[in-house]
Amino acid sequence: MANSRIPEIMADAAHVILTADAKQTTENFFMDDEVLISNGETIDSLAKYLPNNSIQLGALMQDFIC
Repeated sequence: MANSRIPEIMADAAHVILTADAKQTTENFFMDDEVLISNGETIDSLAKYLPNNSIQLGALMQDFIC
């Protein structure tokens, strides 16, 4: 789990989804990073969700569903 993002990414993505127009979000599947990027975040700004500064963005653990 040392190469996983911190839980706050899920909370921030959930906030975006739950405050969006329900007609646009109902019956959809979302990935936390994609939700945040579609809401104005950048790949570089997602670094705040890394567990520590020594981990590179490309070194994150693969999703469990992949």
